[in-house]
Amino acid sequence: MLLIVKILIWALAISLVLIPLVRWFWKRWDSPDKETLEYLEELKEEERERQVWREAEQYDAAVQEMQKTWTKSPETVAPTQDEKQAAMAALIDEASAEMVMSDEDEKVGPSAPPDPVAAAAAKKQTPSENTRELVEAVSSDADDIGKGADWKPERPSGPDDWSEAQW
Repeated sequence: MLLIVKILIWALAISLVLIPLVRWFWKRWDSPDKETLEYLEELKEEERERQVWREAEQYDAAVQEMQKTWTKSPETVAPTQDEKQAAMAALIDEASAEMVMSDEDEKVGPSAPPDPVAAAAAKKQTPSENTRELVEAVSSDADDIGKGADWKPERPSGPDDWSEAQW
């Protein structure tokens, strides 16, 4: 046989023996030992803690930012008791002045109606009679709401009715 063929056959035989042997060594000693696994787990735990602390700091910063908007500025000071009493007195005086003005307006009334048609309508019917008639009409209609009505839902029909489509 030729020398090259002998070399190739021996190389094939050696590789058939060495491939399983190398694979066994690889699987046996390639995995990390116990100390390495513990170290990797500690690194993961530290990263988780860093992330939790980062989130907590962000939350605290957001809370502080919101509290800054909620706090009163030093210029804003609560009014004293005297200022409160003065403000209440001013409101009461203003309200009583408005009431006096409205009482005077009711007593005096308009000097003349704006037009003759409105004057004639005002003489024919007073507002209280008109109001009574409206209230009676509304109350009688309110009792009959829904009686005798056909409450069946309407079925749409037309070109946009897809319920009868045959797919």
